[in-house]
Formats: sequence, structure tokens, C-alpha cells
Amino acid sequence: LEMAISLDNLEIMKEIDRSNMLSVVEDFPQQCREAIEMAANTSLASLDAWPDSIIVLGMGGSGIGGDVLVSLLQDELTIPLCVNKGYDIPNFVNEKTLVFAVSYSGNTEETLNGFNQVLAKGAKVAVVTSGGQLEGMAQRYGLSITKLPTGYQPRAAIGYLFFPLLIILQRLNLIKSQTNQIKETLKVLDELSRNLSPETSLAQNQAKQIAQHLQGKAPVIYGFDNLTSVAALRWKCQFNENSKVPAFCHTFPELNHNEIVGWGLFKDISKNFTLIFLRDESEHPQMRKRINITRELIEDQVGDLYEVWAAGDSKLAKIFSAIYLGDFVSVYLAIINNVDPTPVERIELLKERLKME
Repeated sequence: LEMAISLDNLEIMKEIDRSNMLSVVEDFPQQCREAIEMAANTSLASLDAWPDSIIVLGMGGSGIGGDVLVSLLQDELTIPLCVNKGYDIPNFVNEKTLVFAVSYSGNTEETLNGFNQVLAKGAKVAVVTSGGQLEGMAQRYGLSITKLPTGYQPRAAIGYLFFPLLIILQRLNLIKSQTNQIKETLKVLDELSRNLSPETSLAQNQAKQIAQHLQGKAPVIYGFDNLTSVAALRWKCQFNENSKVPAFCHTFPELNHNEIVGWGLFKDISKNFTLIFLRDESEHPQMRKRINITRELIEDQVGDLYEVWAAGDSKLAKIFSAIYLGDFVSVYLAIINNVDPTPVERIELLKERLKME
């Protein structure tokens, strides 16, 4: 029998995590601080118009920042904000649209395609990238560029890919000041960074504990609309890319209208899934009732069910605390699975083959 990998054995963890994803995750609060600083110094001279809609172009790790933005601002913005994850842009884009073109590498083909289309429509564009074709074109057109440091996996650069969007909207006076929310978020993240770090033992470390319970199971993450649903999507993607396992997510209350019925027939298959509910103390009373009833209805159909609670008072802190816990869990699960969390060979192979055709 293979020996189970101990999440308290730092040497073995380093051997498996060859590209050092854990230390990148641990340094995340610092990454957020740097991103805020960069965005504060980004030139906004080309973004003078008052927009009537906002679009974020971005895929994968570069798109999730847009998803967080939508979740965070939908109670506040009085103009539409959407994330565009595909080749073509919506027809409503015009010269009064503010577009964030976000691609960590600067070479994401769907984003470049959308970028050319929004330029043709005369939209105002702010670029967030570490280089590539996107940076070259943005320089040529004299666009606003937030230039990120290279050397990260896009999914590990969510601080760099999100905070510039928020800070630029604040600097353009399209949203109210985020200073207090940001301050609190950084404080919450600092604390989590310590509590979830490799040095904190399994007995005290929530992320290590959850990862251990997920061994050999497919995670299904449920968030609720307008707060933890974006964190649920992030957990799913991080399990896919870091842990190399299938994972799925859905959102309350929508899942009460379909998915809860699906935990009915295939009992032997259902037992291989572990459900994780991402909760928050400030849930709407009716939402809380739904989540608790759902738990009672499906608990005995699945292998395991966990509840994880967001930390912090502000919406920003809650979303990022939930995301950050999931990032740690996914890397610890990779280590338990004895796989280096960093490489994403299938994504690279796909990109290569797309070029060959």
C-alpha cells in the first residue's frame, strides 16, 4: 500500500510542489498590495468618457477577476457590467462602453479577438496584462495599460488581474471609495495566510483538513447568488487546474430548481462526490432556510458534506476570504494526489494544436 502523504511533512510537500505554487498562494496578500499600487499609478488619460456600459474581456484565470467584479458591484453600479468569455462581443458595445481587456499572457486568442472588435466599435479600453500581443497593440493605440509582473500562472495572479479593475473604476468615480473595504480585505487575507500556511499543522489548519477529506472524491461546490457563487466557481476551477480532478459548482437558489433532484438515482456514484457549501453569516433568512433544507434533503445521498463560512464584514473581504481558502485547499489536494499543482499540460497541448491547424 502507498503511504498517505502527510500535509505536515514540509520536505515531501516541497518535492511534490516543484514549481512552488504554495508559496505563491501564501504571498497572495502581498500580491494584492502590489496590484493596488500599480493600478494607482496607471495612466487613465485615454479613458475620459463617461460610459453607459462596462465589459471585461477575459478567459480562465484572467476572466475570474471580472466575475468577482460583477458579484461585488451589482448592488452599486447603475450601468450594466458583464464579463465576455468568448470570441465575439455583444452588439451593444459602442463608443460609450468602457472595456477592460484582461489577459495575463497577453496572447489569449479569444481576448485578442474581442479586443480588435471593441476597438473597431470605438470603445474606451483599459488593458491589464504582463505583455504579449495585447501589450504591443495597446501601446500602438496609446491605451491605458496596467503592466503586470511575469512568471505567474494566470490563475495564481488573481490579485493582479482583479484589483486594477476595481481601482480604475474608483479612480474614474464610477464607484464609491473602496479604501475601507480593501483595508479590511487585506487584514483578513493576512490572517488567513498565516492560519492556512504549510507551517500551520493539520490539527489547526482548515484548508489541510478539507483537502484530506476530499481525497479520492469529486468536489461539488455550492455558493449562493451575489456573494459566494463566484467563490464556488473559483474553487471548481482551482480543483481542475491545481488538483487535476473533476469538480463542479452551482448556485443557490437556482440549484433548488433543478440540481437537487439529480442526487436521486445513482446512489453508488453519488457517494463519490463531496459537497462543499460556501456560506455567510449575512445570508438572507430565506436563503439560509433554503440552504439548510437542501442540506437535510441531500446529505445522505452524497459521500460527505461540508460547510465553509466566509470571513470579514465587507462584501470584498467575504468574497476573497472564500476564494483564498479554496486556493489553499486545491494546492494541498494536489499534494495529497502527488501531483505538482503548477503545470497544466492539457491547456498547453490544446493551444499548440490550435496553432497547428
